[in-house]
Amino acid sequence: MRNTGFLMKFVCLVLLAQAGSLYAAARDVHPLEEESFSVGTSGSSCEAQGQPMGPQRTTVFDRKWLIFCSDAAKPVGTAFALHDPENAAARIARVRDEALDCGDMADALGEDGMSCTGKTSNLRWRIYLRPTEMDGKQGLVAVEGYAAYDDALRLALASIVGNRVVPGTVSIANLGSADPLALARARAEATGIATLLGQGYRGNGAGSFAEAAEFFGAAPAILAGTDAIDPGTRDIQLHEALVNRALQLSDLGSFEEAARQFAQANAIGVRDPVQLRLARNYAAIDAINRRQLDEALAILDRPVPVFTPAVSEPGTVRIDRMTSAGLNASTHTAMAGLLGQPARLSPQERAAIIDAQGLQLRGTVLRLQGHAKQAHDTFARAYEDVVQVHDGRVISIYRLRGQILSEMALSYEADGAPGRAERTFRDALALVESQYPDSASVNLIRARLAGFLVRHGKTDEALGLYRKVIGNVEARRNALVGMENLMQPYFDLLVGTGTDDPAKVAEVFLASQLLEAPGAADTLAQLSRQLQGGSSKAALLFRRSQAVSRELERTRIGIARLSAEGGEGSDLQALQNRQAKLAEAQIAVMDQLAAYPRYRAIASRTARQDAMRSALRPGEGYLKLARVAGSLYAVYLAPDTQKAWKLPLSDAQTETLVNTLRDSISLTINGVQSTYPFDVDDALKLDDALIGPIRMEMLHVTHLIFEPAGPLLRLPINLLTGDRKGVAAYHRRVKAGGDEYDFTGIDWLGRDRAVSTALSAASFRDARTAPASAASGDYLGLGDNVPLGPVSSRPDVRSGTEAAIDADCSWPVSTWNQPISPRELNEASVLFGSDRSEVLTGSRFTDDGIMARKDLGQFRIVHFATHGLVTPPRPGCPVRPALLTSFGGAGSDGLLSFGEIFNLSLDADLVVLSGCDTAAGAGLGVTRETGLTTGGGEALDGLVRAFIAAGGRQVIASHWPAPDDFNATERLFAGFYRAKGASIGEALRVSERKLMDDPETSHPYYWAGFAVIGDAARPVPAR
Repeated sequence: MRNTGFLMKFVCLVLLAQAGSLYAAARDVHPLEEESFSVGTSGSSCEAQGQPMGPQRTTVFDRKWLIFCSDAAKPVGTAFALHDPENAAARIARVRDEALDCGDMADALGEDGMSCTGKTSNLRWRIYLRPTEMDGKQGLVAVEGYAAYDDALRLALASIVGNRVVPGTVSIANLGSADPLALARARAEATGIATLLGQGYRGNGAGSFAEAAEFFGAAPAILAGTDAIDPGTRDIQLHEALVNRALQLSDLGSFEEAARQFAQANAIGVRDPVQLRLARNYAAIDAINRRQLDEALAILDRPVPVFTPAVSEPGTVRIDRMTSAGLNASTHTAMAGLLGQPARLSPQERAAIIDAQGLQLRGTVLRLQGHAKQAHDTFARAYEDVVQVHDGRVISIYRLRGQILSEMALSYEADGAPGRAERTFRDALALVESQYPDSASVNLIRARLAGFLVRHGKTDEALGLYRKVIGNVEARRNALVGMENLMQPYFDLLVGTGTDDPAKVAEVFLASQLLEAPGAADTLAQLSRQLQGGSSKAALLFRRSQAVSRELERTRIGIARLSAEGGEGSDLQALQNRQAKLAEAQIAVMDQLAAYPRYRAIASRTARQDAMRSALRPGEGYLKLARVAGSLYAVYLAPDTQKAWKLPLSDAQTETLVNTLRDSISLTINGVQSTYPFDVDDALKLDDALIGPIRMEMLHVTHLIFEPAGPLLRLPINLLTGDRKGVAAYHRRVKAGGDEYDFTGIDWLGRDRAVSTALSAASFRDARTAPASAASGDYLGLGDNVPLGPVSSRPDVRSGTEAAIDADCSWPVSTWNQPISPRELNEASVLFGSDRSEVLTGSRFTDDGIMARKDLGQFRIVHFATHGLVTPPRPGCPVRPALLTSFGGAGSDGLLSFGEIFNLSLDADLVVLSGCDTAAGAGLGVTRETGLTTGGGEALDGLVRAFIAAGGRQVIASHWPAPDDFNATERLFAGFYRAKGASIGEALRVSERKLMDDPETSHPYYWAGFAVIGDAARPVPAR
């Protein structure tokens, strides 16, 4: 079974392709095989990709590298190794993208190199030349690139000249993004199709499946953009890329999208024996991922063409018709090798490797079905078959061999042979470590071995292995995605039934931060980075660089979509030209940003326990949840205490409770929204699991910072209660005929303490220290859209060009016909004063009018009182979050969309979204269309994330429809704004408490729905 994990290298890494020589900058490799080595021990994420020099090279031993960094979509530098130094400068100039203004090239031989200026870009360049010995002769290494990336250039030069990894610091401008695949994406854009597929397979070999997916995903666009490949070869390469991309999506749990990719690949109709075997195996892995084991066996039983050459007489080989067709159709030397192997593997050898993998998959299914003896016999045959290929010396299948051995170990364990199982696990680990040290593949086997040791009582060694995994993942800024099942015993070992051991709590706290966080956490961290950068010019540059990066990603997606649809000609060329211009603009803005030291520092994606406790004030507590393989774990930190425990409720049980509570608050059936008596008994159950272990500590907490996970992302915890007496009194009152909607007298969690919702520990830490808004105005209120009138007289309204692709996903006119009253906006404006506030309502409240305003950053509070559209208009439509507005000019669609909000420019201490369910998530599709590469789908990743990106330090958003009955929402925010000198959380708590104490509004529906995302200890912005 495949596992997946995200890869992020925060060092410079050089990838080398060589032509005909065994010389390599890091270690000996096979001829023609791409190689990599890292340079730098800290700093921004960079790597370089190698390729032969092409027709300009004077010998087959010349090599060329392209240097990439994670926040740049094009190469930032180039390196050359020349055996013949004569006329080196002129030869290098011929392959340079732009002409340079330079002095005497001899200056580049000095320690400080030479400074140049690009004639087209006007950017600063650095050039370095170093004589060096190559194969016993005098050669030359040249490195050149943008001056803003000088650290990376120097270290690449030192490593190539020294033929070893030279450690050092890389200090360059970076955006601090948590996107773990930026480097892979940039490399893929600049790679030929043969190398691209090889890179993808090498990523698989190292267990970096999500990174590999970027290479395979880029292949269709590259194939569409070249005419240098014959149609048969193009079909094979496209099929190979599609089935690999399908498998990656399956590994990530996107089974529907994987099925579409498999179907698209099948429709090509290739008959290549290698490709048919590949498709068979990958479809079987997909079935295993979906837990359809019988289906997997049926797929593995599919017949494939026999692929064996017939020997006619000694010393000669006759190739049969099937093999001949396969050889003619296969890319043989151009495919860059199945599983990343160089072209010297024959198609028959590739087929043998894939068939061995098929046996391994069959053994995995048998093991999962409980047939241990059959399983390990099958694994033994698979291992014997795979090592027969080149006597097992094919480096790129070491991971496959490791997989077979680790699966075999599990079958030995199931068959009652733990000693043999342990030996086999250790053999698997040693094998993979020998070729992929510190890779995701090594981490997977370490975790498997550690789990085995836990099951057999060897917990000390198991903890050591788990700690190696955590240390490696953190150092590489990766995540534990795809490893949750394997890491759960680690959490159980540390937590037990509960612990207050500082060392164990610290480990759980760190490990929990390596799980995948909402995309909004990354966005908040970037906002904090922008705000802490110092000057307004620097902040504007940072914001511009983010916008360019998002637009680049949007363009890349457009190219991929058009290529997948078979689009060619002017449309595709226009997008590719735009991509090239954006890449140039990105380098230019990053060059300017490099002048600000703050943006050369790497923001830590994790927060240490001691530092987090020190950041908390008296009366504050930080409660973090982590979801691991169907279980929930909690960590509680306060200035004077720490504790960790495993919730007695599973993830599924917790989700059932959350759904029950939400349904009793607000349930919409056939368009009719209803509220039922709140399920206080389930609120007690959830409170016992979540708050019970820290009940005594919570008595002194006045501000609780809660970082939710799993189902609790969709529920504000201020409505939980541990007040059994109050709940019992409620039941007695109702039984005696009292009002079942009257919940007065119950001591809710949020009654005596303010509550913040944190997105991650690191983002909360950074947001707490971010400077306050410098805006001169206090308040901007927006809402009360103009109705469209009778429904029967108008067609449905489509939401922008993206949604207009499918007319069935248009919004009905009736959506605009129930505007929210502007009373709460007007009352707030009166409180702030007309000279420091503004209200936009009616015909002034339009989407195009808002986007056209240049002064949105002049208000410390921005308050939207309008409907949030956060669910699809019809089943099957995509989720495209938006705020409803009035219609404006010809281009208006009456909606302020997710992507449009991202492009607003706010400088707000607080954004208030008092619409319906504005804390909901966005769909994965709209997230990617906005140019975002992380997040999507979870709660808080929708409108909340968009307004954080726009410049909102704190956001108040709703978890369900804002109530109009009894003027509850208006009263809530009127009370909030009247709380003079209070913090955001305290002002909201005081106003909520008044609604709690009113029998008409005591149901949590009226007072509990609004959550403060960010730091509720910040003061309410006021004059």
